[in-house]
Amino acid sequence: MLQDAKERTIWKARLAEWVDSATDWVTCPVRKLMAEVTFGVLSSGSLRQSEIARALCEPMRLHHTQKRLSRMLVGHSEVAWAAEQVQLERMGPRVTERMILAIDPGDLNRDGAACSEYRGRVRDGDTGEIVGGYPLMSVVARDLDSGQTLPLLTRLLSSARAGHRSENTDVLSVMETVQRHVSGTPLWVIDRGGDRGRLWRHWLEQDWPVLVRAANQRYWLWRDGAHTAQQIARQLPLKHQGKLRRGGARTVRFGLTRVSLREHPERPLSMVVVRHGKREPLVLVSTRRVRGRRQGERLIQAYLDRWACEEGYRFTKQGFQLEGVQARRFSVLQNLVALASLAWALLAAYQAQAGHLMDKARRQKRGNYPIFPFYSLLAGWQRLFQSARRVYYHWWRQPHRPKAPIIPDLFADSPTLIPIRS
Repeated sequence: MLQDAKERTIWKARLAEWVDSATDWVTCPVRKLMAEVTFGVLSSGSLRQSEIARALCEPMRLHHTQKRLSRMLVGHSEVAWAAEQVQLERMGPRVTERMILAIDPGDLNRDGAACSEYRGRVRDGDTGEIVGGYPLMSVVARDLDSGQTLPLLTRLLSSARAGHRSENTDVLSVMETVQRHVSGTPLWVIDRGGDRGRLWRHWLEQDWPVLVRAANQRYWLWRDGAHTAQQIARQLPLKHQGKLRRGGARTVRFGLTRVSLREHPERPLSMVVVRHGKREPLVLVSTRRVRGRRQGERLIQAYLDRWACEEGYRFTKQGFQLEGVQARRFSVLQNLVALASLAWALLAAYQAQAGHLMDKARRQKRGNYPIFPFYSLLAGWQRLFQSARRVYYHWWRQPHRPKAPIIPDLFADSPTLIPIRS
């Protein structure tokens, strides 16, 4: 029990230190709100305000705590921006040149909440249907050598909000925001949704290193002619053989060639065609020049490792129950999504020192660290704090003490006088 108390103090201090770094951006009450909501999200495994308030263990009625959190989340829309800045300041320096940055548009299904503010139409990634909701944009850094995953940013957007331009603008804005906090030029990896003319034009003008899966909806200049991606894949000889995943046993055949866009014929691009047993080959296009089998194999593994971004969406929706939030205001939803991403980043930043949490989770196999350990870390956090009686209330809100009297009682401490009989 004493070891658990020490471990709880360590984790609370780490979270408070992260939030205190936002001193230049938000006020002290807002920083306290960020720390309390982030802690409540980790301890309850939910983004519902009632569950967050219950996890704080404050010595007052639960209704009062919930009302305070709700009032603060509604009135301070800057929480999302401050949480995003804290996450980028903490996680950005950890990104190295050999990592990849996976960006992937997601969705928040709000089809059952018709009164949600600025609700638009999105495609549900699970069912493929068009439903009411909000688009999500997430960026995750992935180390191909160690398999480490670092969440960098998750932003809730709305196409029905005033000032919204397009999804392309949102993608470029997120990428530029992350790039300002990352040193070097790591490779950006995006699925077939990134094969768009405006995105290609911006990447080529700014000389960004990107890897995109071709969507077979455009013509590429190849061998003195214009061909689609699948036409090139059928004609290109697959001369190389490599592993589909780093450390795996499955091998695939692939071919390398040079192509260019019809809008930018002067800029050559590298195309990798992979025959992986499916009906259509996998076609990848990169602005980086590929020289030989090893670089082509690394590009294939880099694309397959972008699954960490999709797994991050699943972790946010399942681990934090994002789609179960009952709030209707867009600012509240935006703040909760940003703080959930900050909570995930806290677990990722200290996953090497989280042996006590892994022991609490009782999911780790001996000698085998999980590939995506955040479900176990979250379960260990919840088991660690389930017996906590006090969290942050005694740190920031000291109990009321009676004020000293203005005129002190001079005879309060004097001995009792005994009358003398005459």
